[in-house]
Amino acid sequence: MRWRLRSVLVAVFLALATEAGAQVACTDLETIGSELVAARDSNPTAAVERGQTTLAELELEAGECATGKAALLGGIASNLNVLGRNDEAVTRYEQAIETLGTAGTSTQLAFLHRGLGVALAELELYERALGHYLTALAASDAAGELTETAKTAGNIGILYTTLDEYEKAREYQTRSLQAFEAAQFKPGIAGALVNLGAVAAKFGDTAVASGDREKAQREFRTLQSLNERALALFETIGNQRGVAYAASNIGLALDRLNRPAEALEQHQRSLQLRKDIGDRFGTINSLISKVTTLSSLRRYDDAQVALDEAAGLIPDESLSLLRIVAELRVTLAETRADYPTALAAQREVTRFATMIAHEDQRAKVADLQDRFDADRAATEIEALRSEAAISDLELQRQRMLFQLSALIAVLAIAFFLVLLSRYRIGVRSARELAVAARTDPLTGLPNRRHLLELMEYEAHRVNRGGRPFCVLMADLDNFKLINDRYGHDVGDEVLCEVARRLRDTVRKQDTVARWGGEEFLLLLPDSSESGALILANKLRERISAEPIGMVGELESIDITVTIGFSEYRSGMSLHDCIRIADEALYRGKRDGKNRAAG
Repeated sequence: MRWRLRSVLVAVFLALATEAGAQVACTDLETIGSELVAARDSNPTAAVERGQTTLAELELEAGECATGKAALLGGIASNLNVLGRNDEAVTRYEQAIETLGTAGTSTQLAFLHRGLGVALAELELYERALGHYLTALAASDAAGELTETAKTAGNIGILYTTLDEYEKAREYQTRSLQAFEAAQFKPGIAGALVNLGAVAAKFGDTAVASGDREKAQREFRTLQSLNERALALFETIGNQRGVAYAASNIGLALDRLNRPAEALEQHQRSLQLRKDIGDRFGTINSLISKVTTLSSLRRYDDAQVALDEAAGLIPDESLSLLRIVAELRVTLAETRADYPTALAAQREVTRFATMIAHEDQRAKVADLQDRFDADRAATEIEALRSEAAISDLELQRQRMLFQLSALIAVLAIAFFLVLLSRYRIGVRSARELAVAARTDPLTGLPNRRHLLELMEYEAHRVNRGGRPFCVLMADLDNFKLINDRYGHDVGDEVLCEVARRLRDTVRKQDTVARWGGEEFLLLLPDSSESGALILANKLRERISAEPIGMVGELESIDITVTIGFSEYRSGMSLHDCIRIADEALYRGKRDGKNRAAG
């Protein structure tokens, strides 16, 4: 009897000890999750390893310690995002959100949905990203959490910058900065300054394209000033990742302000920090920025080394980055008169452009409002009401959960209705921007993307039995010498004048597009090779007949153009058609320039 009593006491003691240990473990997991998030700016690789090891050692039942496990998963995902492993980051964030359920605070919910939005945006899944950002914003707004609201507003601003909607981007980033300043949250203030600087850079580039040099210089000085303030804050709080981003943006500003030697110092500092941290996409961006600066300094061999290093880091699915690298390869090869390499790189540019042309993410964002329809929210509330009757034994608990869910849903619906009202106001602007997305900002001509769409239509018509069409690839001769002698601003004026002469000379049904750099591609519907040759010589003579007069005291500039052409016939690929014209162009260059070749 005495032995049995001792056994019972031991069992009770062990049960109590186990329960206490589980409570400690949950608290520990939340602490570890916070430590992992903090480590993302210093050593994300080690943070992922620690988080994965801790996760593997857990022996928790389903639903047990939900907040701790979700915090651990979110910490792992946050560091995976920094390392560029975004597919894995998305999986971990989704696991964390599912694990958390209704157990966590609005702060946890906002953190997880915001982080998932960042990872999705870097995978160029913008519609899904914006959906999670809005969920995060609703959670933090409803709870009155100023800092969390500021963080999410900043992420939404970044997304609008990516989508070229700069006014909306500046609006959200300004809101983010004001909220961080009100909360006196230094890391947030510094980050918002960097983000506002990125918007200033976009406005500056747009001003350059429109010829407003004074505004461009003002925006680029704003870019520099904002990031210098951010850099000082990041250094004060010891955030090396933030220092890297601010330094990179200061370098960008100095590049735009024609101070490449100073810019190179900033890019080198940023690059080294990003390599030390293990920030994959940050390293790629620093290398690309370095290529541009080294090219301005005419250090072409060093630029080629940096470009090759960047190319080796880019994932296969990052089409936009791959196209940028290919375009830089074209430019570098042409500066060395290495035309075979330039041709090969141009083919890569064309291939990536064709792949990107069909991925119009902005159209998907315009449909986002359907996801937050009030009827759908009401249906979810009714589903919660029916679940409340699952068990009579849990009736009181279910009613409380329902009331809480209903309150959150009402707040969310109210927020979404306000947001949608503002969003619809911007639809007209967004559609106008969609037109701008098909136009080259410098010359006002259709851009590469728009021309490829027109060529696909013409190819479809020919393949149904219609008459063939031709393409002309026109490239300005010795254009680099113009840039080197007079500067890029004069080079831009030359490009605009050549674009005007081309457009004024062709037929109404023909399309002149800027293909890239100093190259133009012309689409001639219902045309044969003989007609293309006649028009090519007419264009060549029109371009060279009259020197281009510059504003100010600069002398007039003589300009010539070499043109290659090809005819599209049924069954050909557009790639082959463009390639044939491109090869003809390079033959014309080798044969002495200022000629038409087919």
